[in-house]
Amino acid sequence: MKDIDKFPIVAIASSNDEKLGYLKAPVDAEVNYKQIDAIVRRALEVDTSDKSLKNIIKPDDWVVIKPNMVTSRSNPNCSYWYKGIPHPGQVTDLRVIKSIINYIIENCNPRRITIAEGGAEWKKNDEPGTPPEQTEDGWTVHWPEFENLSYVDMVDDFNKGYPGLVDIIDLNYDDIKFVAVPDPNNSGIGAFQRVGADRRSPEEYGREDYVPGTGTLRKGYYIPETILNCDKFISVPTMKTHLCGTTLVLKNYIGILPNHPSGVVRKHDIHHGDVQKGFVDLASYHPADYSIIQGFWSTEGNGPQWGENIRHNVVIATADPVAADAVGSAVMGFNPMDMDYIRYAARKGFGVYDLRHINVVGKTIKEVRRKFQRAVGRKGIGFCTRGNRIWMVKGGKDTEPRMFESEERYIDLTIHFCHDDTTSATAWVDINSARKQAGKLWASADGVMYIELNGQKVVEKNTSTGHIFAEYMVDIELKQGVNQLVVYTEKGEKGFGFTALICDESGDGLFDIDYSIDPSNREAVVPV
Repeated sequence: MKDIDKFPIVAIASSNDEKLGYLKAPVDAEVNYKQIDAIVRRALEVDTSDKSLKNIIKPDDWVVIKPNMVTSRSNPNCSYWYKGIPHPGQVTDLRVIKSIINYIIENCNPRRITIAEGGAEWKKNDEPGTPPEQTEDGWTVHWPEFENLSYVDMVDDFNKGYPGLVDIIDLNYDDIKFVAVPDPNNSGIGAFQRVGADRRSPEEYGREDYVPGTGTLRKGYYIPETILNCDKFISVPTMKTHLCGTTLVLKNYIGILPNHPSGVVRKHDIHHGDVQKGFVDLASYHPADYSIIQGFWSTEGNGPQWGENIRHNVVIATADPVAADAVGSAVMGFNPMDMDYIRYAARKGFGVYDLRHINVVGKTIKEVRRKFQRAVGRKGIGFCTRGNRIWMVKGGKDTEPRMFESEERYIDLTIHFCHDDTTSATAWVDINSARKQAGKLWASADGVMYIELNGQKVVEKNTSTGHIFAEYMVDIELKQGVNQLVVYTEKGEKGFGFTALICDESGDGLFDIDYSIDPSNREAVVPV
């Protein structure tokens, strides 16, 4: 029996909750501050754990609230005005920040509350490099989509009743300190990101495919001292899509990497390697003490900065940042098991990503789920499932199969057979499905390939000209229970490897399946 009391609590509230009474509204309706405040408070109150927001903040704490304000309507040339229309779904709703601050003041009485962000597409007024004709920045501009609030006016209003309590720090101009990537939970892992790693062609291998072992491990980052020194850090992102799947609590950390006037660090530095590993590195400097995801304005499609605005009046609140992103991704219709960045964060001990081990309270995921349109990139190759990474493999000359664990979705057999001249191999894995379900198999290989599912041939490739991502997209059906997937492949002209991804029509990994290897199954036979 599951010990649910030990699972992290993730609270979900939405505008269509009966508990809101007369403030209730459809989940895609336009809502006002009074409704938003009620939904935020509903989520925070439904979290009754000892790690709820009002339980973790102490009277002497310096609380930093980090919204997502990558762009700003103050800059007429930024992606906020992509295609000439405003994109409020790119940034955190200021009304949510106002609600959170009110809640903290009423329930926690901290010594200081700071709103902190380092924008990527706008500069602060009167700072070096700011265009002289600029009259507004992200802090001073009023946002009509958020009932004409501005951060500066919001802070002034709070300080009328609580002098000196609330302030703003622009992280691009904060004092910075170079610090090696920490390991706060003693996971044995410091930095994840490798600088200068070789990158495979998206057309041939899919997005976010870096060659394992290439590049050099990141030594550290220049981090704003506000992030290093604050007592409590609260990440408040909006729901957005991205080529890596979703951008929520963890990716919100890119905003802490400053575009510093000294030039010693630039926000774009995070893209010198696998960006997913990079923002998990940044989260290591101060893992979120609490996270609040909101979707009142959200972005779907080619997010995070070129997608379409949508309304999804949902709030997700929890002390576990990994569980926050897992539940947030599921609410957006993604399978959190597909997200590499979520798994990296879990490996560093930042939280739990398996939905079966998360206690969702308030609304259920199913009640508020909406399948966001996926990011497809400029060339039409976007997010897809990470696929199975552990296979039993037997080479042409092997007498015994061996287990091979891949760091990437492409199963590079040259790594597995690096010390011999093997030119053909068979790989297999069991797929355990909780129910009978239909799906797709996206597959390709460098050379000749045959794939069988439960003894039936489903893919056959007779050329050796190279790997093309999702070259084959075939319909499959999984039976309830154990299904065996077997791949036979030969070395091709350009490499020796394959991909075999079990997914749905849009490339998302199927729900309710697990991959496993049966040690007693020493053979797998496919037609040659």
